[in-house]
Amino acid sequence: MSNGYRTKPILYEVVVLNRHRITMFLCALLSAWLPGCLWPETLEPPVANALSGNVVDPSTARVAGALVLLTGDATKEATTDASGHFSFSLSPGKYHLVIGASGFQTVELDELVSDKPLPVLTVPLPIATESEVVSVNAADGASTSADTNATALVFKKEQLDMLSDNDATLQQQLLALAGGDGEHPPQVYIDGFTGGRFPPKSSIREIRINQNPYSAQYDDLGFGRVEVFTKPGSDKWHGSFQTQGNDRSFNSRNPFAGVQPEYHTLYLDGNVSGPLNKKTSLFLGGTYNDLQNNTVINAFTLDSNLAQTSFSQAVPDPQTSKTFSARLDRQLTTNNTFLARYEYNQVLATNGGVGQLVLASEGYNNSTTTQTLQLGNTQVIGAHLISETRFQYIRTRLQQNAIDSTASIVVQGAFSGGGSPTQNQSDNQDRYEFQQYVSWTHGKHFLRGGARYRLLRDANVSSANYNGQFTFPDLDTYQKTLQGIANGLTPAQIRANGGGASQFSLTAGQPTATILTGNVGIYAEDEWQLRKDFTVDLGFRFESQSAIPDHVDPAPRIGFAWAVHQGDKHPAWMTIRGGYGIFYDRFQPTNLLTANRQNGISQTSYFVQSPDFYPTIPAPSSLTGVPPTIYRLASNLRVPYALIAGISAERNFGKIGTVSAMYLNIHGVHENLSRNVNAPLPGTYDPAVPTSGVRPLGGSQNIYQFSTDGVSRGNLLIVRAQLNPAKWVNVWAFYLNQHANSDFGIGSTFVSNSYNVGADYSRAPWNITNRFFGGGSFKLPYGFSIETFLIARGGRNFNITTGADNNGDTIYNDRPAFATDLTRSSVVHTSLGNFDTDPLPSQTIVPRNYGNGPSYISLQLSISKGFKFGPRPPAPPPDPAAKKGTPPPGKPDPPFEFGFSAEAQNIFNRVNAGVPIGIVTSSLFGKSNSLEGGFFDNSAANRTINLRTYFRF
Repeated sequence: MSNGYRTKPILYEVVVLNRHRITMFLCALLSAWLPGCLWPETLEPPVANALSGNVVDPSTARVAGALVLLTGDATKEATTDASGHFSFSLSPGKYHLVIGASGFQTVELDELVSDKPLPVLTVPLPIATESEVVSVNAADGASTSADTNATALVFKKEQLDMLSDNDATLQQQLLALAGGDGEHPPQVYIDGFTGGRFPPKSSIREIRINQNPYSAQYDDLGFGRVEVFTKPGSDKWHGSFQTQGNDRSFNSRNPFAGVQPEYHTLYLDGNVSGPLNKKTSLFLGGTYNDLQNNTVINAFTLDSNLAQTSFSQAVPDPQTSKTFSARLDRQLTTNNTFLARYEYNQVLATNGGVGQLVLASEGYNNSTTTQTLQLGNTQVIGAHLISETRFQYIRTRLQQNAIDSTASIVVQGAFSGGGSPTQNQSDNQDRYEFQQYVSWTHGKHFLRGGARYRLLRDANVSSANYNGQFTFPDLDTYQKTLQGIANGLTPAQIRANGGGASQFSLTAGQPTATILTGNVGIYAEDEWQLRKDFTVDLGFRFESQSAIPDHVDPAPRIGFAWAVHQGDKHPAWMTIRGGYGIFYDRFQPTNLLTANRQNGISQTSYFVQSPDFYPTIPAPSSLTGVPPTIYRLASNLRVPYALIAGISAERNFGKIGTVSAMYLNIHGVHENLSRNVNAPLPGTYDPAVPTSGVRPLGGSQNIYQFSTDGVSRGNLLIVRAQLNPAKWVNVWAFYLNQHANSDFGIGSTFVSNSYNVGADYSRAPWNITNRFFGGGSFKLPYGFSIETFLIARGGRNFNITTGADNNGDTIYNDRPAFATDLTRSSVVHTSLGNFDTDPLPSQTIVPRNYGNGPSYISLQLSISKGFKFGPRPPAPPPDPAAKKGTPPPGKPDPPFEFGFSAEAQNIFNRVNAGVPIGIVTSSLFGKSNSLEGGFFDNSAANRTINLRTYFRF
C-alpha cells in the first residue's frame, strides 16, 4: 500500500554529490530553513548507472531488512543490509522503486532516470497502521551503524507483551532496564521530548533503551536512556478497551503491617483511532486509575505513660489519576508531515509523605495537574535531506496542603511526628522545548545536526518549616524531655538529666519565589563508513545554561564499530564497538529556587542549637538575635559532567538471536554537593557548648552553599542476550556488574565534613554490585501465551550515622568511629560491630555507606488468552514489495477480539525487605521496617495478582 510519497525528477537533478562533506553539511543545515536553496552547480556529480540509498525510520534510525523492488526496463530486488543500505547497478532507462519493511508504510518513488546523476537516497519510512504491516525477515549481516548496537533493548509488538500491563509497574521495569550508571536517574524521552510522563501501555508503539549511546544529539548520559514512541492513527477505525484490578483477597499480606484497612485497585483504559480524511488520522485515548492503597508505619514512640513502645500502623493513602490524550497525524504534502499531540493528566493523593518512621500527622494531600502539547513537522528536502522541527509545552500546577500545622518533631532513628515539615505549597511550572534537527546522507557519510533549547519558569509559594521543627538525637532524650516537663522540671534541670532538644529550626518571611532558567544544546555528528566492515562516529556538542556562573560546556564524542572478518559471502565473527564522550548533567532548577528564596532577605531560616523552650514555638521576631541561615551558589560553580569510555563485543547468531558484552569506565567531575562554608572549623566545636566553635567567616551564621566539588569513579560490565530459538519462544537477559565510588550523595546532599569533601569518598549510594533482569514470551497451544519478567539484584548500601550533630554544622549526617575502647559510655554495641558515637582523634571513622541492605528477587508471571470473532474481511492484493516465491497472504483475522489475562507480581511471595535503619542509637538499627518498593505500586501487599479483560476491534 502506498502512502502517497512520490518524488519528481527535479529532486534528483538539482541534488548532486560533493567530495567536500563539510561544505555540503552546511548547505544541508541551511536547507532546513530555506527549502528553496539549491546545491552548488559546480559540485562533482556521482557515478551514473548506479542507484543506492539508505532506509531510515521517522527518528532517522537505520531500517535493516527492508525489501527494495526496482521495476522498469529491468526488474531487480534487494534487501537493505544491517545498516539500512541498498544498491543497484542499472542500465539506462526509467525505473519505479518500491520499499517496504515490517511495521512501516510502503514507499514508492517513480520516474527515476538512470542516465542522469542519481544521488545516494535517504528514504524515510512512515510508521504503518495496523492494516499496512509488511512481514519482512531481518538482515543477516552484522551492522556497524551507531543505531544498531546490540547492547540496546528494543520492545515492540510481541516484545512489549513481556512487560507489565500495569502502567506504574511498566514504568519501573523500564527504568530498571535502562540501568545507567546509577548516579543519574534514567532519562525518558516521549516522542523525542524530555520531561513528559509515561503514556499508557496501550498507546505505546515502540520502546528503545540505550540505543546509539555516544550520539552527540543527546545531552544526558548515553546509557540510561528510554525512548518511548506513541501510536499514530490508523487508516480504518480501530479501538481497544480494557479494565484491570484487584482487592486484598487476591494478594498476600505485607509482613511489616498488622491489621490493614480494606484496599483495592481499579484501572480503566480505552482508545480509538481512525482516519478523518485521506491525509489525516486521529488517535484518542483515556485512562482512569483508582489506587486505594495503604502505607505502613513501623516506628518507636512513647505511649500515654511516656514509656517507649513499638508502633505499627497501616494508613490509607489513596491516589486517583485520570488522563486524556489525543494525537493528530497530517500529511501536508507528499514530503511534509505534521504531528500534534495533547495530554491532560490529573493526580489526587491523600496522606502523602507518610510511612516507615513518618507518622500519619506529618501527611499532606496534594493535587497535580499536567497538560502537555507536542507539535512536530518532518520535511523531506531533496533526495537525501530530512528536517525535523519539534515544539513542546508542559504546564504543571501543584497544590499541597498539610494535615497538621503544629511543629514537626524528629527523633533520630525512632519517629517523625507533628506537622509536615513541607507544610503548604503552590507550584506553577511552565516548560518550553524547541528542537530543530536535520539528517543527511552523502556517500559513506550519514550527517546529523541541530539544536535544542529548553526554558523553565517556576513560580512557587511555600510555607515549608514555617511551623518549626524540633530535633532530638534519640528516643531516650525525647523521653526524658517529656518526663521532665510532666514533672514540672525547668529546662536546665531537664537538660541536666539528659533531656532537651538538640536543635530547633524555623523559617519566616516571604513565601514566594520565581526563577527563569534555560539551557541550549547545539550538535553535529558524522557517521562515516570507512569500509564495509568499519564505521567511525565523530560528534561535537556545545551546551550552555543560564542563571549559573558556568556558560561554556563543550562535549566532544567519538565512537567506532568494526564487523570483524565480515565479507560478501560470510557474516562477521563479531562486532566490536567503542567510544568516548563527555556528558553534562544540568544544574537542577530546584537548587536555584532554594537559593533565590532562602537568601536571608526574601526568606529567613533560623537554627537554634540546644533550645530550652520545647514545646513552645517562638515568634520569628524573638529570634532576631540568631543569625539567619542562607543558601547561595558557589562563585566557581561548574556544571557537573562525566567522562565515559567504553568498549563492547556483539555476536549475532542469525535468526537465533544476539549476545553482547560491554565494559564502561565512568569518571564524574564537578559533581553536585552542598556544604556549610561557615561551619565551625574541625576540632573547635564542643557539642556540650552550642555557641562554641571558630568559624572561618566569623560570627555564628550558617552559609549553605551549592557547590560542584564532588568526584566519582565507576566501572560497569553489562552482558545482554536476546534469543529466539523457536517461533513460539522469545527470551532475553540483562546482567550488570558495577563498582562505583564517590564523595557525594544523590542530588545536592550535604557532606559530613565541609572542610574535607574527600572524607566521604567511599562506596557510592547508587552502587549495587550485581543486577540481573530476564524475561520471556511463550506462545502456547489454543491461543494461550505466558510472559515472564525476573528481577534479581544485590542489596543497596546504607550510611551509618550517630543521630547527632557532632561538628556543629547543623547537619545530622555525622558518622561514628570503629570503637577501640569498649568502656567508653559513647560506645554502641550492634550486630554490625561496636561503634563510638563520640569519635576520638585517633579512631577511624566508619566509611560512608558501610552497611549492606538485603537483596531483591521478584518474578512476574502473566498468562493471557484472546478470542477473535466476527466476519473475516477479504484477503488483500499481493504486496509488490514481497520476495519472489512468497506465498500470497491468507484471509485476515476476524475484526473483533475479546481476551483476559492474569498477572502476578512476586509470584513466589518472597519478602524483599527495604533498606535498614542506619542510625546507631536507634532500636531499629540494622533492621528493615518496610518492604522494598519500586517494582509494583501496591505497598499494602507482598504479592499481588491482577486480573484484566480487554476488547479490541
